[in-house]
Amino acid sequence: MRPQKISDNQLTEKMLEVLRSRGYDGSSLNELALVGGLKKASLYHRYPGGKEELVQSVLMHYKALVSANVLQVLSKKKKTKKKIQSAFSNIKEIYTDGQSNCLYRALTLESGLDLYGPDIASQCKEWIQAFEALGRDLGYKKKKAKKLALEGLIKIQGALVVSRIFNDLQIFQDTVDEIQQGYQS
Repeated sequence: MRPQKISDNQLTEKMLEVLRSRGYDGSSLNELALVGGLKKASLYHRYPGGKEELVQSVLMHYKALVSANVLQVLSKKKKTKKKIQSAFSNIKEIYTDGQSNCLYRALTLESGLDLYGPDIASQCKEWIQAFEALGRDLGYKKKKAKKLALEGLIKIQGALVVSRIFNDLQIFQDTVDEIQQGYQS
């Protein structure tokens, strides 16, 4: 057996960027193979279930990325101020300060929503639960904590879109800072 030209993790990261920018329907298997320096046949070897399996693998990778860098950071037993700073710094990093689209948004376009909607909804619920728990740790009542968590998710997603529309990454960065300040005040 020949050694792989590119590791699974490197390939997943490259395919993540294509899927973030083009979504499910806009990304061809050929394009996804090319970003990794592979042929389509090599992708089918790694992902016998084709494009659906490949995208599911990227989605699970993204879930792990968000979980490790945001959700798990918020659940740690360290000082609240420190975990807030870490989580929001990591949010900026995940979205490269607003330069990268959210994979969830990209996969909810066209047929991607039918294929991955339940997984995306589940992952967004985990996000809301983590930020709701943070709000509760800060002394907010359950209803207020949940409202802040949902508003934060909506603001981040909206800021990603609006930043791209106006070609102004500061919109995203300011929005994330504003949400962070809301948890620190």
